[in-house]
Amino acid sequence: MPQVLVAAVACIFAAALASSAVADQEVNRDGVKYVSGGVGADSEARLNARAREFNLKLLFTLNEGNYLADVGVKVADAKGRTVIEHVADGPLFMARLPQGQYTVTASYEGKAVSRKVPVGSGLRTEYFRWPANPAEDLAVSRWREPAAEAARGAPVAVVSGGVGEDALAAMKAKEGGYNLKLVFTLTEGNYLADVGVVVKDAGGGTVVEHVADGPVLLARLPKGTYSTSVTYNGRTQTRKVSVSERLHTEYFRWAASPGSDFPLSREQAEEAKPKLKPKHG
Repeated sequence: MPQVLVAAVACIFAAALASSAVADQEVNRDGVKYVSGGVGADSEARLNARAREFNLKLLFTLNEGNYLADVGVKVADAKGRTVIEHVADGPLFMARLPQGQYTVTASYEGKAVSRKVPVGSGLRTEYFRWPANPAEDLAVSRWREPAAEAARGAPVAVVSGGVGEDALAAMKAKEGGYNLKLVFTLTEGNYLADVGVVVKDAGGGTVVEHVADGPVLLARLPKGTYSTSVTYNGRTQTRKVSVSERLHTEYFRWAASPGSDFPLSREQAEEAKPKLKPKHG
């Protein structure tokens, strides 16, 4: 190999190592510590292993599921003072803040999303999503079995999907391999996607953290009682769920948000029932 090419490869490798070293570095400013990263499985695993050190976690994705980096993060306290201003190195951002009410603004490609977030002693997770830009973003398909979850293997496995009749049928065919099924809808009947799911065991350990690609999530968990939290458009529902060997199904429903949801009418919902829940016999 020519020496010039060898030198170029060495420089690229060194730059990659330097970039990896910069990512995941913790910042501690005015008593507030925070960290961002999560590009690649190793970085994501390192950050998730530290989750208990923090009480706010932000996850950045496209609506279609792609993880995002270079997201601007601004956190202001109840008096409007900026306590964090940072550009995230990857799709995960975690911070340790004094308990209170904050305004969190996340900006991607000039599009900002702001919301009020109460922060307490335990970890709170917020999902920020943006529609893909066809000119720049290569969106992943909604119907996919997440590689990270599939690789994790027994005893915990997770898959989500169900956008469209074919995908619903595919999820239905998978049910025999799982013992927990979650279904996400509006109270008016619409199926939902992009629902954040966090499942914790009896000891408070997180066993599932996933953004559902469609209205159905299937999980295979060890037998026991779990705390299941699901979040849609910033609205979270939490309930205790007992899991055994047989499939257990839980339905989570939200009232439509006039600003973002287009609910079915009562007549449309009635017409859709045979499709949403096929008749037997």
